[in-house]
Amino acid sequence: MTRKSYTAVINYLDDNKIHVDKDEFELQLEGHPDFPSLLAFSDALHFFNIESYSYRIDNDEKDILPEDFLALVEGELAVVNKKNNKIAVNGLQTEDFFSKWENIILIVDQSEEQPHTKSKFEYAYINWGIIVVLFLFLFGYDSSNLVLKSIFAITSLVGFIFAYEAFKKTHGKGTFIPVGVCKSDYLNTDCDMVFNSKKWKIFNKIDLSEISLLFFTSQIVCFILFSLIKNIEFLFEIYRYGLFAFLPVAFLSLFYQIFVVKKYCPVCMVIIASVCIQLLVTNLIFFTGKKINMSAVILFLIGSLGALVVLLNLRIKNKNAQKNENTFKRNLKFRRNYQFFKNNLSLQKRLTNKDFSSAFVFGNENADQSLTFITNPFCKHCKEFYPVFLKLVKKYSDELRINIFFDVDLSREDLDNRMVHINLTNIYINSENKIEFLEALSGWYDVQGYSENKDGWYTKYSKYFGSSENALELLKRHEKWVSSNSVHFTPNIFINDMEYPIQYERADLEFFIPEFLSENLN
Repeated sequence: MTRKSYTAVINYLDDNKIHVDKDEFELQLEGHPDFPSLLAFSDALHFFNIESYSYRIDNDEKDILPEDFLALVEGELAVVNKKNNKIAVNGLQTEDFFSKWENIILIVDQSEEQPHTKSKFEYAYINWGIIVVLFLFLFGYDSSNLVLKSIFAITSLVGFIFAYEAFKKTHGKGTFIPVGVCKSDYLNTDCDMVFNSKKWKIFNKIDLSEISLLFFTSQIVCFILFSLIKNIEFLFEIYRYGLFAFLPVAFLSLFYQIFVVKKYCPVCMVIIASVCIQLLVTNLIFFTGKKINMSAVILFLIGSLGALVVLLNLRIKNKNAQKNENTFKRNLKFRRNYQFFKNNLSLQKRLTNKDFSSAFVFGNENADQSLTFITNPFCKHCKEFYPVFLKLVKKYSDELRINIFFDVDLSREDLDNRMVHINLTNIYINSENKIEFLEALSGWYDVQGYSENKDGWYTKYSKYFGSSENALELLKRHEKWVSSNSVHFTPNIFINDMEYPIQYERADLEFFIPEFLSENLN
């Protein structure tokens, strides 16, 4: 499976209104030790709390296929739509699909509301707000040629935005442009193919996205500088003729799209349209030119060189980020290799006291495999790991005995600390549904550092507090168990009787549990 499968999964998620950070999804995908297998895609979806299921469907069972799903077709994932018993996928007829697919489908579970992942573009609103205010100030500062300046400023900003998106796409980054716009069989568009195709040698040497980005960046910088000295007409005079130099580049790009790649790029079209509009308005709208002077020429050179410096820094930053990302992916793939983890796990410290009778127990009490979590209600690192722990409890409660111990020091003279441990223990002892203890601990992690919010927590769970005698007796056994096993920090995790290796991120545990269980069941 290749990039084609990645695009199919993203399209499928978009069609089902499931939002993920595309950069992070790709990072998790490529960092998977089994990439580019179907398991890698399934685990990457799981990372975003998106439950996915794969099934093998025989051709005589095709009537049970859902309306929308992902299918393996000739080794690649493809989005499949089934309506009125007809299949629509990549232009294949129904009969062709069933002769070429590999009888494996992947679907996502939408029974639970997926967390909304904020687009990175949303975080740029404040920056664009500042730019808009700056331009409004410049228009008020010098109101001459207002129509021409407005059109020029808008097309410069639009051109810059799309040139930057083209730059990101060229360097493999996600953009705010919908997938259905940049890649559509109906519209015959494919931005990635246009940007990354090397069918002409000339495109091996130059990067049109960088040229466009430099062009519009220098425009914006020079527009601001010349507006401040109230000599914007000098800039228009330069672009009245200078924009003609862009026409060969525009025609070259259009020829390349129409006759060579035979696909269109909406991003390129917007950039070309912005320049053509600027060319027309600077030549059709009358303005009074000002005399050329050396200071204006120097200012124009400063603006253009400044834009060049910005682009070079951006290239260096992007190159370093790509290098760091590739290193991280290699490390991630290595770190998540189960065989290596298993070997590392076997070398760790083992429990000496394997009596779990005093633990807070969840899951299957009679399971052969166990996961033990040692925590402290005031531990910040425990708070960070706790959501992952809850996911494991929810997903593997049938296959694992899950134990929780409090690392408590009852000899401390801190009464507040002691009472929190007693109250939480009472919640476990007195609640009929033990899941309430997990929810209470999660709630405590949220309010532990904010005294003004604790009243609500106490009000909600005070019905379980009661006598402290039984709770203290149980906590003493926790204290003894932790001490006898020489546990000195929290959170600490034991898989069966082996300590989770400290070299691993605790959140990585969820990637190893499935293989651990599978191995021990066989």
